[in-house]
Amino acid sequence: MHIRELVGTDEWHTVDGRPYVVYKYAATLDGRIAAADSTSQWITSAESRTEVHALRAACQATVVGSGAQQADNPHLAVRSVKDDPNLKVAVPVDEQPWRVIVDTNARTPADARVLDDAAPTMIAVAHDADASHLDDVATLVRLPRAKVGLDVAALLRELHQRGVRGMFLEGGPTLAASFVSAGLVDRIVAYIAPALLGRGKSGLEGGTIETIGDILRCELVDMARSGPDVRLIARPQH
Repeated sequence: MHIRELVGTDEWHTVDGRPYVVYKYAATLDGRIAAADSTSQWITSAESRTEVHALRAACQATVVGSGAQQADNPHLAVRSVKDDPNLKVAVPVDEQPWRVIVDTNARTPADARVLDDAAPTMIAVAHDADASHLDDVATLVRLPRAKVGLDVAALLRELHQRGVRGMFLEGGPTLAASFVSAGLVDRIVAYIAPALLGRGKSGLEGGTIETIGDILRCELVDMARSGPDVRLIARPQH
């Protein structure tokens, strides 16, 4: 499949008033996205990581939660040689997707890698959070609190108003669960590595699914190899 097909570009018009949401995660065969000590670099192969940068480039915003920011201090720009000097996907700064941190209590430090000038950055915080240290280093957006974290529907409306039509959600698991629980995931891209961890974080943590009767079934759109990994494309059956 072409990169634009992987992120479902032809389906973006099917959602109204918000971006089309592509949720990407990388996991082991036993569904772990990080080890018990929170380390996760790297579960999947260099081939899969390179493809992920191409998927980011095909969307207009890359979104992660504050937990992922705290754990990994990610750069999130398309092609960061600091992450991997072999990455080949280059995107000019003026064409880079938004880097969005969903950070309810404004825990992102002012020296975080995501706050450099390689790409535009938005920090979404609660309306009552003290974010004075971020005022001059990123676009600050204040949103209502939800039962857990921020109101993700409000975040999507904010991004839509800024011209974002395709959004690339990279976790972490609590933020991803909020989107899934709200019925706001339109496509799933899962990279599964032939490896086992046994303990550690799963792709979703929390959310509203409590019993097998509430399971969210998905339609499998595509399955292919990505280096030694398997890439699955699925569409939730809401």
